[in-house]
Amino acid sequence: MVGIRDVAKRAGVSIATVSRVLNQDPTISVTEETKRKIAESVKFYNYQKKKPTKKQVINVALITTVSEIDEWEDPYFRVIRRGIQVQAEMSQVHIKKILRLSESPLDLEALNDCQGILIIGQVAASVIEKVSAINSNLLIIDDPRVSPKIDAVFTDLGQAAIKHLERLYAKGHRKIAFIGGKRVEIDENSRKYETEDDYRRVAYEKWMEEKGLKENIQIYLGGWTTLDGMQATNRLLAECQGSLPTAIMVANDPIAVGAYRSLQKQGLSIPDDISIVSFDDIEVAEFLTPSLSTVNIPTEELGKIAVRMLNERIKAVRDTPIQVVVSNKIIIRESEREVR
Repeated sequence: MVGIRDVAKRAGVSIATVSRVLNQDPTISVTEETKRKIAESVKFYNYQKKKPTKKQVINVALITTVSEIDEWEDPYFRVIRRGIQVQAEMSQVHIKKILRLSESPLDLEALNDCQGILIIGQVAASVIEKVSAINSNLLIIDDPRVSPKIDAVFTDLGQAAIKHLERLYAKGHRKIAFIGGKRVEIDENSRKYETEDDYRRVAYEKWMEEKGLKENIQIYLGGWTTLDGMQATNRLLAECQGSLPTAIMVANDPIAVGAYRSLQKQGLSIPDDISIVSFDDIEVAEFLTPSLSTVNIPTEELGKIAVRMLNERIKAVRDTPIQVVVSNKIIIRESEREVR
């Protein structure tokens, strides 16, 4: 098959010169004789210049357990979405459809013309089964419980909880309470199932038992918002009058904001009366008074890695399932202190 190399050889010029002449590059300076030789060589070989190919855009569907309102109110999920969007634009990936299970049942037909599918959040096994039956190019974000046969990216919150607890223990804390939310799974019909086995809560209870502190276990579960944090802390204060914990580990920063308000309304000082540690490291955590010790989770990176991994599947770069555990980092600020 005749190529541009043959045309250049017959004309006695470089491949780059042939390419620039055929593409009518206005910056090239060649003689009319050189142009004539190239034209003759093209005619001799009947060479057809290749048309530039457009990069194929990959269409991806995004299934999320978070409503649009909750996504805007919760920086954790909002930043994951930002990471997805940033990497998608860099990778010629188009988020063609967004399906929100918390708002409407799963529309399986909407997935038919997509090359890959991302799921954010914890969904029932039946959702994964139905989606993967349509398209095996599937990746789950933020659910460590997913089958090892499915691509996933998440961070280890249970291990982060243990790091918090070990640090508090080293500072003399023995009466440590936990305030968190229930784990929520959503099925294909938008039904929600609540369980009490959130990774942070499970890690807390197991750690307290292993340290011989079973009698000090105090768990308060509700929702995941600031209001939920206030209400849970109010219950703790009402039940523990005269025998308050020296520290509280809360499951996310919005809950921690509610705990701050509740404690401060009761005239309690953080950390002089009670230390508080949390998870997520949303922007407000640094600006609370006192600033909040928390776990920094690279949520934008979760979204970026997810798109890159899904792209590998779509382009058949690999067919082996991979689960990526993204590291997190403890940020120690002013909301904790030593007790002796």
